[in-house]
Amino acid sequence: MIVSPLDYRYGRDKMKGVFSEENRLRIMLSVEAALAQAESYYKIIPENAYNDIQRVVNSNQVKLERVKEIEKHIKHDVMAIVDALTEKCNEGKNYVHFGVTSNDINDSATAVQIHDAINIITSDLIEFMNILIKLINENMDTIMVGRTHGQHASPITFGLKLSVYLSEITRHLERLSGARQRIIVGKISGPVGTGAALGDRARDIQNKTCEILRIRPETASTQIVCRDRYIEYLSILNNISVSLEKFATEVRNLQRPEINEVSEYFNSSEQVGSSSMPSKRNPVNAENIVSLCRLIRSYIIPEYEAGIQWHERDLTNSALERFTIPYTSILTDDVLAKSIDLFKNIYINKDEMLKKVINDQFIMSESVTVTLARNGMPRQEAHEFVREASMKAYMEKISFKESLIKNGIEKFIDKSMLDDALDPFKFTGMSREICMGAIEEAENMIKYATGDLYD
Repeated sequence: MIVSPLDYRYGRDKMKGVFSEENRLRIMLSVEAALAQAESYYKIIPENAYNDIQRVVNSNQVKLERVKEIEKHIKHDVMAIVDALTEKCNEGKNYVHFGVTSNDINDSATAVQIHDAINIITSDLIEFMNILIKLINENMDTIMVGRTHGQHASPITFGLKLSVYLSEITRHLERLSGARQRIIVGKISGPVGTGAALGDRARDIQNKTCEILRIRPETASTQIVCRDRYIEYLSILNNISVSLEKFATEVRNLQRPEINEVSEYFNSSEQVGSSSMPSKRNPVNAENIVSLCRLIRSYIIPEYEAGIQWHERDLTNSALERFTIPYTSILTDDVLAKSIDLFKNIYINKDEMLKKVINDQFIMSESVTVTLARNGMPRQEAHEFVREASMKAYMEKISFKESLIKNGIEKFIDKSMLDDALDPFKFTGMSREICMGAIEEAENMIKYATGDLYD
């Protein structure tokens, strides 16, 4: 019986493969083999014992069905893996899981999974950044109305709007790259963190095991890796989800018929928007992104609680972490893929953007105020002058320019200055420079992060 929507509706195969039951078993067995290799290297166990353990792991002799069968009787998931591995070994039989505890295997395996998940998310972020760079280059001078409080504001460019998005994603990539060394951490130090069962070479064995697994060793731990590391990982993914929801919400708003400046792709030949209203073209992709992003952020709450343990460890983190890390990782990859598709195929209605800019002189009130101030009128007086003219224009249903002239603006600036102050194309400020700066920053970050992809 399948219950979770991740099994049949959400998530992509590659990321789900990282957290699948089969892959989890494979990684945990690889941790046991890496441990045996490290112990053999430091003469804690015989070399032929390590070779035997590695042989069994490499030949895929330990089957998930057998592990579940054992667990059904002994009620311990990790020990079931240990027993299943042991029964397939010969010379290594007495040295499987030597000197360690369950969470040495569990947490080191989780570090490997997080490593693989971060690689996928890093690739997603870079792909998204490249799409945004392309769109910015194409829309650097695409003028549109800015909006604050849901109302028309001074003009901007669509490229500037996208540069804000690109800058956010660039920082997310920077955070994820910088946090790798703190997040991808395992441990081999026993049930209370002392490593006593491994003797004088305990720290060396931990370091060697983690080196083999390509993860970092925990500095100081109890029975488990410190959960501030997992919380940081989920926090970064949560932050990404906030940005993606923000972007998708903007697309939804700009797609509203009364705005009609941007819309997501709709396959008119076969896509259905509504079961009752056949004419509908709903922003379902953007809405789906928003919905899943809200779910993503909920999973960090139980992980905060998992960071609080009795003494050197209890079991209160165990069940919840079977959800928090896998579900957040899978859904983050999912919404990133959907965001990539959303912006890759986005429709930009440049004519409607321009129409709204041309038809609303009020968006130039800031420009007029600054022009007056630059030509001798005290700034606060200029603000009040333009405010009064604006309110009169609303009440008398006349144009902003007409109201300004009636209010006597030509006493302070000439007609040419007024026309320039009302020209939206002359009031996009440093939008182009911001666009180019965001692109440069993103491209530099991509170059830096690409080297981390397979570390």
